[in-house]
Amino acid sequence: MIRFDGKAVSAQDLTHIKQRLRHRGEVSGQIIDQGALLAFGNTIESNNAAGIYAVVHTDFPNPSINQLFISSFLQNGLSSFNELNADFALTLWDTRQQALVCARDILGVMPFYYVHQPGRFFAFATEIKALIGLAGIVVTPNRHKFREYLTWSTTYTPYSSETFYENIYSLLPGHFLEVNVEKVHLAPYWNPNLGKFSQISRPEEYSTLFKEHFTAAIDARIKGKMSIGAHLSGGLDSSSVSCIAQSLLTQQKRPSLHTFNIDTGLASTDESTFVEAVVKQYHTQHHTVHPTADVLDAVLKINQLFDRPDHFIIPSSFHLSVSIKAKQLGCDCLLTGHDGDSVITTGLEYLDYLIDTSDWQELRLACLQYISYTERNLAFLGNNNGDLSTHSKYEKYALHIIGGNITKRFRSHPFSTFLKALSITKQALRISTSAIIAYCIQRVKAKIVHQNLLDNAFSVEFKQQIPARVLQSTEALSASISSEFNVSTNQILNTTNVICNEQLNHIGAYYGHQYTFPFFDKNVVELGLSTPAKISFDHGRGRGLIRNGLQTILPSQIVSRLTKANFVEYGTISAQQLYLAAHQQFKSPSHAIWEVIDRTLFLKIVNVVFEHRVPMQRKTRYNWLLSRIIYLALWLDSAKNAR
Repeated sequence: MIRFDGKAVSAQDLTHIKQRLRHRGEVSGQIIDQGALLAFGNTIESNNAAGIYAVVHTDFPNPSINQLFISSFLQNGLSSFNELNADFALTLWDTRQQALVCARDILGVMPFYYVHQPGRFFAFATEIKALIGLAGIVVTPNRHKFREYLTWSTTYTPYSSETFYENIYSLLPGHFLEVNVEKVHLAPYWNPNLGKFSQISRPEEYSTLFKEHFTAAIDARIKGKMSIGAHLSGGLDSSSVSCIAQSLLTQQKRPSLHTFNIDTGLASTDESTFVEAVVKQYHTQHHTVHPTADVLDAVLKINQLFDRPDHFIIPSSFHLSVSIKAKQLGCDCLLTGHDGDSVITTGLEYLDYLIDTSDWQELRLACLQYISYTERNLAFLGNNNGDLSTHSKYEKYALHIIGGNITKRFRSHPFSTFLKALSITKQALRISTSAIIAYCIQRVKAKIVHQNLLDNAFSVEFKQQIPARVLQSTEALSASISSEFNVSTNQILNTTNVICNEQLNHIGAYYGHQYTFPFFDKNVVELGLSTPAKISFDHGRGRGLIRNGLQTILPSQIVSRLTKANFVEYGTISAQQLYLAAHQQFKSPSHAIWEVIDRTLFLKIVNVVFEHRVPMQRKTRYNWLLSRIIYLALWLDSAKNAR
């Protein structure tokens, strides 16, 4: 806390913070004239000659990060943040200028929350619970956040600075904050250095570079750690992390990697064949764990740890069970391949490029390549695809890809121009008239079904009282990067990714290990952004950087894998279990959740989730809505006692 009013930070506040954050490590403190700085599991840096103090929260052991950051800042100013390849949250206090500078890593792996009361103080912490008990802070739920949290979205939602508490904010990833007595100024610092890859000319060079950067990212994250664990689902991402981590540990003559996979007991989520391929080749110390049986207890635990409702569609009994086991084994680091496919993509944007350039011949070839793999799941095209000829599958997939473009042309061009363009496209792609008619009928049916789907269950009164508003978010930074480099960061710089990072950070800190994300390493992210979509598409396989870069590292079953486990069935069961366990706690008409949610719409959602005649693929949205409404209801109860 930095005080601008000349008062000392109270001993009671200091004691409160130390108690609430003690699970994050041994505390070191620095009392200064204007306030107090505390570091948990890290150190406080100071430069007396310059009059600057710094608190850097990072789990990287590289001494250049913790010991030399002030020097880097003095030399390079705000641009020094962009040079730092680490997961970090930091604060610099300049005693001479009476100004504070805060910054956070590009994807928000390290949390940073703050309160600013102009003329009085600026308080900051890695967990909200350290702030909500401070004297002078009024704890009030932020109802505007409910709108964002409980609205089903079909596009990436930018990460916003608002939290579930009014006047407590989260520093945006890739941004810095300048603070003085009267105001705060927020600005982005992340300026991706994509030019460093401009000299690459051959596809294989991208894959080689990915292997180098990804290996370096994992090596940096396990350095100095005593016992390493890793999620291992059997997918490309988690398998890549586990295989390289074990290779490094073997080279360094260190204890073997602990790997963890979740067994839900359902055939639809069973990935044991792929997990076993990794374990057999690398001889990791493998552990199969089961989701914690008490789903309600898991949600309440997240409320306690995370200071906000659970974020995952499936309750975090998954993550809690892994962390409990990792703690029993003494792991101090837990690697995860979480959302690696948002960084090292499938390359499907290559198809969009071919449409935009009207390169129909290449588009036809790319579509044929995509459907050519017999193990590819094409269920999204409709039923009975396994019985179709190759050409029929191609027609359905090609129309699926260009459908949006056709609709856009229909809406924006004269009808005669539209028909001419459609005829040219039809001939170039060799699509029959009957296939186009069938596609149009399917689109009309889907639109009718979609119109009947709920995207929220808010009451009329809540929507009137809490209108939608523009939030301070990562949207401007994403738009700026997209405009400058003609790449999209929406897949990585969004609320789902960042809040998952934050939630896992909180869980890991509580159970005594660092959750870490090699795919979110700055060099890996920037390489992913720089890689041409055609290379990522990899002749229809997708994820070209991983498949080609790690083909000598991964088991062959993993390299060739094109499927993913389907968690919709398990998500439905979890939502049902959660409702049955929790509904007694919020069924009263006076419960605060009914000030937000329309009870009739809520019951409709419940009925869909429990109705076995509703197709499983249509339940994802309702599982999500039901789970999140319950998460919020339970959080509203716990928030009453947050102080």
